[in-house]
Amino acid sequence: MQSFILPLLLIKFVMDTREETTSTADNRVFIVEDNEMHSLMMDYLISQETTAHISKFKSGEECIENLNMNPDVIILDYGLPGINGIQTLLEIKKAKPQLPVIIITGNKDKHIARKFLEAGAYDYIEKEDDAFDQVKRVTESILDIVALKKDKADHRANVTFAIVAGVIVFAISLTIYFLLKN
Repeated sequence: MQSFILPLLLIKFVMDTREETTSTADNRVFIVEDNEMHSLMMDYLISQETTAHISKFKSGEECIENLNMNPDVIILDYGLPGINGIQTLLEIKKAKPQLPVIIITGNKDKHIARKFLEAGAYDYIEKEDDAFDQVKRVTESILDIVALKKDKADHRANVTFAIVAGVIVFAISLTIYFLLKN
């Protein structure tokens, strides 16, 4: 029976060490908006409810150049200097097809809305009285989904690790048993 104690202590040590070193990166939100007041308002509202790192850009080009920062969600205005929101969305989707992009715009043209949604926008919000609250709710929803996916991946990794650790404990225990028996 004592032959099982050492391997179990080893596994407990490894599991405790693993929990301490495993960290989930904070979420990252990009706000791509050339209107400074709108950008600040969205930043403020999102910051109230999340611990997400928020990066703000005034053009689509700046956003695209910084996609290597791996945002979890992008809030994108349509009317931007340089390339517009649709062109920016298309470039984002080329680089990161699964990345959720929320469109916020003062443009009320339904044809434009359809183009955004067909290009892969997650949501399309017109700048009206409650637009920024809508953006906040949709962003929080996306970040909740991202957190669930990360938790699920962490759980899978922990289960896999536990199975491998169990096999190792069994193998070590068998080895010790046969060594002590002889």
